[in-house]
Amino acid sequence: MNKAAARAIIDGMAIPPAQSQAARRTIVRATASEEIDIVAVKNGDILITRQRAGNVGKQVFEDTISPDGTKIVVQKAYDDAGNLVHYDPKGGTP
Repeated sequence: MNKAAARAIIDGMAIPPAQSQAARRTIVRATASEEIDIVAVKNGDILITRQRAGNVGKQVFEDTISPDGTKIVVQKAYDDAGNLVHYDPKGGTP
């Protein structure tokens, strides 16, 4: 989905304000060429995945956002065959 659709989904979710704000900041970082997916996890976290084509394969950012707004971000890159060729955990941010 695009950024507008992703914002609409976040706005429609019954989540804490800190989590909503962190999710919206993640969506703002998406480029026009990125595909955004949002998944609500049973433990209350939200997983936002931003994916775009790379020079070879694709680049993926996974933001796991907890109800208190804390984020854990992982950057991944896959080659054209779908093999994981880069994995970079960015750590947690408030």
